[in-house]
Amino acid sequence: MKLTKHIIRIAIILSCICGAVSCKAWLTVDSEDRILEEKLFGSTDGFYTALNGVYIDLVNENLYSGSLTAGMSDILAQYYDTEFDNHSYGSLALYQAEAKRLKADPIWTRAYFLILNLNKIIAHCDAKHGSVLDDTDYGIIKGECLGLRALLHFELFRIFGRSFTLAPAADAIPYVTVEDPQVSPVLKAGEVAEMLLSDLEESMSLLENTDPVRVSGKNETDNGGRNLYNYRNLRMNYFAVKALAARVNMYLGYEYRSEAGKLADEIIEEAGKFFPFSTREEVTGQAVVGSATESAEDRILSSDIIFAVYNVLRGQDMYETYFSNTLEARQLLAMSENGYRNLYPEESDLRTYQWERQKDVVGNDVMAFVKYEAMEVDGKNYPYMIPVLRMSEMYLISAECHSSVDPVNETLAYERLNALRNARQTSSVNTNIANYIEDEYAREFAGEGQLFWYYKRKNASSIPALYNRTRPDVSVSQDNYNFELPQAEGGFRE
Repeated sequence: MKLTKHIIRIAIILSCICGAVSCKAWLTVDSEDRILEEKLFGSTDGFYTALNGVYIDLVNENLYSGSLTAGMSDILAQYYDTEFDNHSYGSLALYQAEAKRLKADPIWTRAYFLILNLNKIIAHCDAKHGSVLDDTDYGIIKGECLGLRALLHFELFRIFGRSFTLAPAADAIPYVTVEDPQVSPVLKAGEVAEMLLSDLEESMSLLENTDPVRVSGKNETDNGGRNLYNYRNLRMNYFAVKALAARVNMYLGYEYRSEAGKLADEIIEEAGKFFPFSTREEVTGQAVVGSATESAEDRILSSDIIFAVYNVLRGQDMYETYFSNTLEARQLLAMSENGYRNLYPEESDLRTYQWERQKDVVGNDVMAFVKYEAMEVDGKNYPYMIPVLRMSEMYLISAECHSSVDPVNETLAYERLNALRNARQTSSVNTNIANYIEDEYAREFAGEGQLFWYYKRKNASSIPALYNRTRPDVSVSQDNYNFELPQAEGGFRE
């Protein structure tokens, strides 16, 4: 499907409408692309509105309210039991090519759609710097755009590119930096990696001295107007870009490992005070072990989330779509009691509050995933947040780096790993660090779409059937990790 200027224009209009700003008044009067753009980008508020439209669309079901988090990515990671006859996601869990294509193609279309809009904002940032945008707003808006452009390209890179460590010279994806729809060639994986790191470096440079997150942290305050400087955990802030850079370097393999560890350590040292781990009382509403106070429980453990997308319909879009026990058995994503017990062997683990024992529609006992169930808590954002980047990942990256690069620093590696484990109310360990890191990826990122790409990064030939550990491990080939590029995207590739 080719994206046209008409679609891009509609996207900008929708951004205005979603932002509920005064630009609605002139949309019915001036209909030409050029006039619309000049009016929209004629003020700082217009830039903010256009960028806000991109954030709004990140919660699309083909992005972070589905496929990139609790949907496709976690189904592939074998979190959920899909062995029922004619289960809706059974063929996807078996890595069948057509099932993968049906899920991945819409990700491609939606991600590049947003990338084009980001490129348009970036182009106007450069054109209006000094006239419409002062240095601070220019740094924040362009910095966020570059960070989001890298984030979306990296999601596509992990899906459609082959394992980087095995095939750095293989064809990967287009890296689109132009604002108008046109054919963009498929680049080699190494070229994509260079462009990813370049965007992230420029983004960090722009945000380093302009982003208030470095001084005031999340600043979860509604000032009654535009919140460009507030709610920094809901925007691609300086620490989020740096965390993404650590994730990207980690994915690229051993030669990039020292940089990944360095970035992760810097975030831990500088951002830890702003993004601390959640306490038991924050997670459960109680300071001691026991059942949670449902009206106060923070099931996503939001305190250490560096960047999340915000979806006021999260419960409907995610819980009701995938996890509600009112779904037919063939549609429900759940795990067995055996799988749950093996995933969380320590009852004190705070992450166990993301699951509940329930009966499905035919009366079978299942462990239902309630992390994203709709709830209302006055004055809190966490009932609507979907995590994208966490401080906990930085601890795992740091632990893995310090245990596997020269010189090995096992003391610091275990300190990082145990800091996370203790924060989640589990015991310290001092052996088999690689196995425990993998276990923490599985526990920590349930519903967040990171585990399958961890396996791809490690080139794992088999992965555990997490939904029921009495089942044998699932054999995975490179073909299972790879997704074919969409054949109909003539607007982006030759």
